[in-house]
Amino acid sequence: MPKTTRIESRLLARIDSFVEEISAIVREAAVEAVHEALIEDGRAAVPRRGNAAGRKKVRRKTTKTAARKKAASGRRVRRSAADLEKLGARFLAHVKSHPGQRLEEIGKALRIDTADLKRPVTLLMEAKKLRTEGQKRGTKYFAGGAGRRKAAKRKVAKRKGAKRKAARKRATRKVTKKWATPK
Repeated sequence: MPKTTRIESRLLARIDSFVEEISAIVREAAVEAVHEALIEDGRAAVPRRGNAAGRKKVRRKTTKTAARKKAASGRRVRRSAADLEKLGARFLAHVKSHPGQRLEEIGKALRIDTADLKRPVTLLMEAKKLRTEGQKRGTKYFAGGAGRRKAAKRKVAKRKGAKRKAARKRATRKVTKKWATPK
C-alpha cells in the first residue's frame, strides 16, 4: 500500500506542474492578444468616446513611412510640397465631381483625416482654384475661383464706385464754375 501512495503523490505532483505550465502558456497568449489589440500598425490605439456600436470605422490613409516616423519620434511629420500638391489635386478632383460637400464629407470619401486636408485646402483657396460658401462647419466647397456671389459683389461695388466717382466729378465742376472769374 505505501507504494501506491508514493506513486499517487508523484502523479499528482506531475499533474500540478503540467497544469501550472498550461496556465502560464494561456496567460502569455492572453497578454499577447491584449497587446495586439491595443497596438495598430506600430502605434498605440486612440481611445474613442461615445457609442462604438453605432459608429462606422473610417480608415485614415497615411503613408507608411510617415506613420513610422511619427510613431518613432512622437512628433508631427512635416509634409513635402509634392505631398500637399497631390492631396490638393485629389481634393479638387473630388470637389469637381461632388460640388457643395462639407470638409467632413470630403474627408470621409477620400479616407483622409480633416486635419490633414486643411493645409491643401488653404493652398487651393489662395490659388483661386476653390471657393466656399457658408461658415465654420457649414462651409461647402466648390471648384472655381471667387465664385458667383463674390463676383456679383465686386460688380455691385464697381458700379457704386463708378457712381461715386462721377458724382465727385460733377461736384468739382460745379464748384470750379461757381468760383471761376469772368474774363
